[in-house]
Amino acid sequence: MLSNIMGRTTDLRRALKATFVPYVTELGFEIDQRHAPGFLDFRRARNGRIQILEIQWEKYGRPRFKFIFCSISQRGSDCRGTHVPASDAGPGNAPCYVCLYPKGNGRSTRHWFRQDYSLINALLHMRRLRDANGVCSELIELFSEVEHYFSNGVIGPHSRLYKTGFTDAT
Repeated sequence: MLSNIMGRTTDLRRALKATFVPYVTELGFEIDQRHAPGFLDFRRARNGRIQILEIQWEKYGRPRFKFIFCSISQRGSDCRGTHVPASDAGPGNAPCYVCLYPKGNGRSTRHWFRQDYSLINALLHMRRLRDANGVCSELIELFSEVEHYFSNGVIGPHSRLYKTGFTDAT
């Protein structure tokens, strides 16, 4: 099953590795592959906080992903008596996280970054898949919203904020 999933997302994963990974590592993010292949995380320390980026692959193996980002205290986070160290935390462990969507409000996977066309667009374009590099370019073009959020907390027009039950550790 996993080889089938990897097969349908291989081109998009390769394109991300060739373009997006160098882009964010140049910005100071370090790659964290502990939760691969379902998730790909990046972390960097800035102003006493850990900034986290996460690519969450669609669970059924279609070539699409959700892009999530957040900031957490270097001391980690707490929820209901449980402490999560910053080195192990993901977006769901931050007090809030933000999802970046190329279109729509993110209520379904059709709003995610995706290489596969919708049925109507597939018929119009006479192809099932978009160019994987185009999907990566789309993410890089919208990445300024991520940096803007990290620098002054403003949610961009392609982003949506979600709150969790966690708080920054004191």
